[in-house]
Amino acid sequence: MIYSKTCEYALRALAYLASRKQGSYVMASDISRETKVPEPYIAKIFQGLAKTELLRSRRGPAGGFALVKTPDKISLYEVVQAVDNTAVFGDCIMGLDECSPDRACPLHAVWSRAKREMLAKLKATTVLQLDRLLVKRRYRRSQRAKLSASFKRFSMGT
Repeated sequence: MIYSKTCEYALRALAYLASRKQGSYVMASDISRETKVPEPYIAKIFQGLAKTELLRSRRGPAGGFALVKTPDKISLYEVVQAVDNTAVFGDCIMGLDECSPDRACPLHAVWSRAKREMLAKLKATTVLQLDRLLVKRRYRRSQRAKLSASFKRFSMGT
């Protein structure tokens, strides 16, 4: 895996916030329930993202977390950078201490190209786009479940 579980959780939670009304505050407990990410983890991740100014937080009954920018202006690269730091993409894919164009490991050329492409995709994809992809996926999954239930009823003769 290129990025951490924390980063995965941050992406899922930010995609959920992207689906909410712009500027509205959402409680960590609501985000946790909808994304299946443990609430203490959400709170910890979001406190860090608030420090990087991707989110703002507000205490109290009407509090929670809100995106600072519109979700179409937040790239996945910004999120990965804020959570994991993209320096991980600079490491040798084979784990060698020294790996450069001059002293390349056997996978250096392949990894360099893949890394450039991956970073370009992360920079070009927004949190809003991620949310839309996740919504489509949930819709397809619900349609498959309905189809499966219909098939079971049909095959049982009910």
